Amino acid sequence: MHKFKNERLLVIAPHPDDEAIGCAGLITKINTAGGKVFVLFLTIGDTKDFSKKGVSSVSEREAEIVKVAQFLKFDDWEIAFRSSEYHLRLDAHGQQPIINLIERKSRISIEKIKPTIVTFPSLYSYNQDHQVVAHATHAALRPAEPVTKHFVSTVLAYEMPMDRWSLNQQMVPNFFVPLTKAEMKTKTHAMSLYSSQMRPAPNPRSLEILKSFAQLRGAHVGHDFAEAYYCYRMLMP
Repeated sequence: MHKFKNERLLVIAPHPDDEAIGCAGLITKINTAGGKVFVLFLTIGDTKDFSKKGVSSVSEREAEIVKVAQFLKFDDWEIAFRSSEYHLRLDAHGQQPIINLIERKSRISIEKIKPTIVTFPSLYSYNQDHQVVAHATHAALRPAEPVTKHFVSTVLAYEMPMDRWSLNQQMVPNFFVPLTKAEMKTKTHAMSLYSSQMRPAPNPRSLEILKSFAQLRGAHVGHDFAEAYYCYRMLMP
């Protein structure tokens, strides 16, 4: 675990729970080793859905973030846009506001926290917020001389079970983070704290599917469980 001691992870999450589904295992490894973890949530808003309750409020979802942040021990986190004007409508506002936030305007922007690893959602999600955030983050991490701007050495896109429903090419992972049984238990518990987003199996947002998906990725690399990513860039020391 010492290999993660000096890492500073910045997770870009379009919505609350994306970080738990995609990165909770990596977050746990870095925290356990003594590294730093920061999560930038892009949007939060009142959401109508097909659950029995039928709606999730901003206050409810923000309270869930607080629980998850305490459990996974985020060093800091921020919500960029607390408004239904932006929630599930990021594509209407374009990439530029998001690029600016990620690069320097957010309290936990790249220029302020100097991350060594940045993760963001897959480009191939059906969700329009995920797509625009993926494009914006990729642009914010474009190559540049270190004297000009902070250069992030490891750039990863995380995946989610629901990403398998796609009209486009699906992400083919090339970077795996094996998880122990204890780390997998931490991941599923973190997701369970987002109670407004939980669904019964076989829904992709169920704990059973989250665990099964991690078992599948683990089988690809000879482990009980794993998180899979697409690595856009990784510099060897």
